[in-house]
Amino acid sequence: MSEDLTAYQQCVADGSSGDALVECIANELEQSVSSVASGIDSFYLIFAGALVYFMQTGFAMLCAGSIRSKNCKNVLLWNLLDSAGGCIAFWSVGYAFAYGGDDPARGTTFIGHTNFFLMQNVDMEQWFFQFAFACALSSIV
Repeated sequence: MSEDLTAYQQCVADGSSGDALVECIANELEQSVSSVASGIDSFYLIFAGALVYFMQTGFAMLCAGSIRSKNCKNVLLWNLLDSAGGCIAFWSVGYAFAYGGDDPARGTTFIGHTNFFLMQNVDMEQWFFQFAFACALSSIV
């Protein structure tokens, strides 16, 4: 039932009045806004990552249009396997090397040393966004 109440109604039900009521409403609305902002951030990362990932389709079409028709299947399969291999490599070690953190005992390290195979808590939206760029780069080369 409390989920159906507005911020004002929740604060009044808690017994707030005067300045405490205004502060309670401000806190409730701030939580709502931060929740919406977090959702928009996640949507933007996934949407932008999908756009970058679909660049691979364009690279595949560019390659397929640059060769004879008998080799078209080979180039499309090569691009598909390039994407699949890039996904496995970035999942297993790529993200860990790039964002695995520093060693507190030795300070800043050259490459990361944690999150191999995404074993720890990882922001999956951020992972997908970085994965899309890693795979697109491998398709260009």
